[in-house]
Amino acid sequence: MKKLIYSAAIALTVCTISCKKQSVQQDRSSDPLTKTQGIGDTAPFTKNLVFSATGLNKIASDLAGPNQGQIQKLITNPAYAALTKTPNTTTVGTQGTELKCLAMQYTISPGRDTATKYLDKAKANLLAWAAVNSPSGSTPTEAAFIEIFEAYSIIRANIPDTNKATIDAWLKKTANYYISNASGFTSRKNNWETIRLNILFDIGYILNDTAILTHVKNAYNVQLNANLFAGGKTEDYVNRDAFAYHAYNLYFYARALRAVSLYEGQTAGNTLLNKTNNINVSIPNTVTFWEPYLIDPVNNVHIEFVNTGWAPDKTRSDYNKPYNPSSTVYVLDQLAYSFPQVIDYEKIIIGANTTRFRTLEYYLNTLEYNL
Repeated sequence: MKKLIYSAAIALTVCTISCKKQSVQQDRSSDPLTKTQGIGDTAPFTKNLVFSATGLNKIASDLAGPNQGQIQKLITNPAYAALTKTPNTTTVGTQGTELKCLAMQYTISPGRDTATKYLDKAKANLLAWAAVNSPSGSTPTEAAFIEIFEAYSIIRANIPDTNKATIDAWLKKTANYYISNASGFTSRKNNWETIRLNILFDIGYILNDTAILTHVKNAYNVQLNANLFAGGKTEDYVNRDAFAYHAYNLYFYARALRAVSLYEGQTAGNTLLNKTNNINVSIPNTVTFWEPYLIDPVNNVHIEFVNTGWAPDKTRSDYNKPYNPSSTVYVLDQLAYSFPQVIDYEKIIIGANTTRFRTLEYYLNTLEYNL
């Protein structure tokens, strides 16, 4: 009975939110390359990996109204704190989020004369990484740079040409490495390859590089055939016997799909989202497979990692324990951009009173919903 109640609640609320999103999706596909400054004196809009023109105006509206304190907490305060931090180019850690906050704070700062310090700091941090970083053979390690790339996408148009050339060269070097060594990742068929695709989509769009985008779109089709199994299971789920990895893999699909939508329009994003592999399985099927375990874990129990193909999993703290949906809410925060129904999943998991300002990623991925 509990499962039926959950399902009914989802059916009612998903329809409402999906309908609200539809008109936004139609508007989003025609986003112009640039726009005039919006409410709150935001910087002129350029396409980026984080928000659309509509999204930027929503941030500006929140900043100019009663939600100003929420924006300060999510963006302004972390950006201000980052101004005095020295880049640590050994380990990314939280620096990706801090860099993204610097870039966003520059973009939304009312009064352009006060914004330059955020742009200058973001530029300096990017140059510090560009000077020393080389890609590694571990894409899960390299995933930490995704937010750094996102930050760059926001401010690239405002960086001087000489500095831009340096940072662009670093990104190009990274992309070339992952294209030249593609076989080492495609053969894994798991999240390592999905992360590689995410990185290449990001760099391809930032640099407007046709060769990179052609490679990654072809590789995406190959990965769908290798990674998606019958019933919506993924290679990560089957090999690791865990929703922790089913979710982790989807985290990078979600970011890649958002990139496509933001740069090419919602129609292109939806086309990639709904693309099926050679056994007629698509990304939405992987969410459908996962759904019962998310919204009703009491009646849908999965014991994690019991039959894993990776022995070190047996030393994990969640080994041989029931899957806990709250442990993968960070993935739902990303999927919210392309899957309206996960907003309702989160209300069940976290509580109906959760707000759109709960985390920075949730806020950014729900900007275009009427929440």
